[in-house]
Amino acid sequence: MTEIYKYITKHLEGIENSFKNANLENLEKIISFFEDGVGNVFLTGVGKNGHVAAKAVSTLNSMGVKSFYINPVDSVHGDIGIIDKNDKIIAISKSGNTDELLNFLHHANRRTNHIFLIHSNKNNDSLRYCEFDLYIPIDFESDHLNKVPTVSIAVYTILLQSISCLLAKKQNLTMESFVFNHPGGTIGKTKII
Repeated sequence: MTEIYKYITKHLEGIENSFKNANLENLEKIISFFEDGVGNVFLTGVGKNGHVAAKAVSTLNSMGVKSFYINPVDSVHGDIGIIDKNDKIIAISKSGNTDELLNFLHHANRRTNHIFLIHSNKNNDSLRYCEFDLYIPIDFESDHLNKVPTVSIAVYTILLQSISCLLAKKQNLTMESFVFNHPGGTIGKTKII
């Protein structure tokens, strides 16, 4: 059982190293995507990064910050029609070279120039479609193969959840509003005094 702590520690070290070495200057651009009030904000990713994007959208919407998840694979089969020139896209990809994401970005870029990439590869092909990007170094993944997206997924999730918290604070989210947006479960039973 003590071996599990080795992996917990490795995760925490990887996450700390990533944020310590990240240049977060372009974060203001992501914030402005949500605050400028023009167009919709779509988050996307392939595979596990798609789950990160969908989780961020769920959190943002529960906090009253309107956003949408768009599946990059399904989108090129018609769903991309929802995107227009004023919309913004935040794409998440460790490599930035996933074929399905590249295909989506190629077609999405014909509809909007407002594409922001969160990634961990300075020389990736997705950058050619992006107006802005945020590079976050990932020194290692925590599994024994150093391949399974573990640290990277945690880093991207923490980043997007932190953005959600900041936006909710800036928009003065109240407990009353949060419960109104989240009427189910234990949160929905919260007594407002």
